[in-house]
Amino acid sequence: MKIIYQWCKENMHIPMNEPHEKLRAKLLGHYQYYGVRGNYKMLEVFFEHVERSWKYWVGRRTRNGHIQWEKFDNVYRTYLPLPKPRITQTC
Repeated sequence: MKIIYQWCKENMHIPMNEPHEKLRAKLLGHYQYYGVRGNYKMLEVFFEHVERSWKYWVGRRTRNGHIQWEKFDNVYRTYLPLPKPRITQTC
C-alpha cells in the first residue's frame, strides 16, 4: 500500500488520463493475483486505500490543496472510475 501511495505522489504532475490508466492496470493486476475466494475483504481494504491515496494526490493538484468527496464523486468516480474489487480465481 505504501508503494501505491508513493506512486501516486510521483505521478501527480502528469495529465490525469495517464496515471489513471496505469493505476487501473495496477488494480486489475492486483485483483488477478490476490483475487482468490476468501480474500475479498482484503481486496476491498486495498481498493479503499488506493482510492483515498488517489483522492489525496488529486487534491494536491488543486489550488487549495484538497478536494471534497462530493466533487471527487461527481468528477473522478464518474468519468475516471477505478475498477472495483472482484474474485477472479475459485481454487
